[in-house]
Amino acid sequence: MKVKSSIERGAEYLCTKLGEFVTAIEQVAVVKGSAMWEVERQIGAGIRKRLIVSERSLVPRHLAPAMA
Repeated sequence: MKVKSSIERGAEYLCTKLGEFVTAIEQVAVVKGSAMWEVERQIGAGIRKRLIVSERSLVPRHLAPAMA
C-alpha cells in the first residue's frame, strides 16, 4: 500500500536521525500511517549504505540548516 508522500525519488534529504544527507530510493512500506522510505547514504569514497527510515525524519535539502 502506497501513501501519498511529499518525498521525491532521487532527491537529497537531510535525515534527522543520522544527521547526514541521503538520497531517497523508493517507498517500501507503511507503518502506522507513515510512509517508510529506502534511502542511500555515502559513507566514504564509493561506499554506499542503504537503510529504511520514516518520511518524518527526512527534511528537503533546501530547508535543512546549513551543513557542509
